[in-house]
Amino acid sequence: MDHPRGHTEPGAEADGELESLVARVPIFSGLDHGQIREIAARVQPRIVPRNEQLYGAGDVNPYLRIIHTGTVKVYRITESGHEQVLRVLGAGDFLGEKALISPSVSDHFAVTLTEAEICSLEHADIRDYLLRYPSVALTMLETLSARLGSTEEQVSAIAGEDAASRVATYLVGLAEELKRNSVALPITKKDVASFLGLTPETLSRRLAGFEDNGWIHQQGNRRIDILDLEALRLV
Repeated sequence: MDHPRGHTEPGAEADGELESLVARVPIFSGLDHGQIREIAARVQPRIVPRNEQLYGAGDVNPYLRIIHTGTVKVYRITESGHEQVLRVLGAGDFLGEKALISPSVSDHFAVTLTEAEICSLEHADIRDYLLRYPSVALTMLETLSARLGSTEEQVSAIAGEDAASRVATYLVGLAEELKRNSVALPITKKDVASFLGLTPETLSRRLAGFEDNGWIHQQGNRRIDILDLEALRLV
């Protein structure tokens, strides 16, 4: 489990470096230097190894965690015992925001997919900043709204689209997000399948079908060259 420590953790020892970390976090981008310094004094940075669980279902999460480097997977276990990936978070993203509203028990898990540098803030501190710095509250609300929209799209796609459409929509979205047609899957194909509500075998068959059609070319386990983006849009 993730137990934040003091400012002597590897990767962010100097005050100046901590201030730099905070300044690069999107939710703090509208603050001036003095405000950044104030938040940096409360930040608890930690280098978290790969495959470490930050918290699990049933835990009470006392921290807002902000990812500086690395990747974190957020998932839940369904009633049938299967893992369902909810989202994958990267640099600049945060998690643990639900407890800002009221103390609550988590209904999901968070685990690092890579080594990650994660800065933690006590919820009491971040609540104070939200009250005093409206730009932080506004940016956080915008992020949460975007997450809600993404979750609704995911649920709608799983409920209403066939497997081929889900895979095609995912690839198109990835290409548009990265602004290029040669993309690397940010998570394993098993996790992509979980995110899309598919079995790994079904995902593999649909990707193979797209490749046979000349729409994509797979390189290794994660690299995919999208050769016909418009064809994928029409699936």
